[in-house]
Amino acid sequence: ALCSVGLLVAPSFAMLWSVTLGFCSGACFILGLSFVSLRTHDSMQAAALSGMAQCIGYLLAATGPIIAGSLHSYFNNWAGALWLCITSSLLCALFGYLSGRNVTIEQQ
Repeated sequence: ALCSVGLLVAPSFAMLWSVTLGFCSGACFILGLSFVSLRTHDSMQAAALSGMAQCIGYLLAATGPIIAGSLHSYFNNWAGALWLCITSSLLCALFGYLSGRNVTIEQQ
C-alpha cells in the first residue's frame, strides 16, 4: 500500500516505488505459496487448498487490469486504479496476517 500511496502523492519517484512494489509483490507471492504447505496436514489437503487459492488468485489477477483500465477511462487519471491497488494491498496484508497464525486446517 505504501508504494501505491507513493505513486499517488510523489510520482516523481516512480522508479523507486515501482522497484519496491516489485520486490514486495514477489515476497507476497512466495509467502502465499508457503502458507499452503504450512497450514495443511497432507498432500491431498494441500492440493485442495492450493487449487482453491490459485483459482481465486488468478481470477482476481485477470480482472484487475480490466477494472484498472475502466477506472482510468472513467476518471481520466490513474488515481482510481491506484486506490484499487491500495485497497487490494491492505486486504492482502490482512489476509497474510491471518494466514500467519500458527494453526493448521482441520479435516471436516
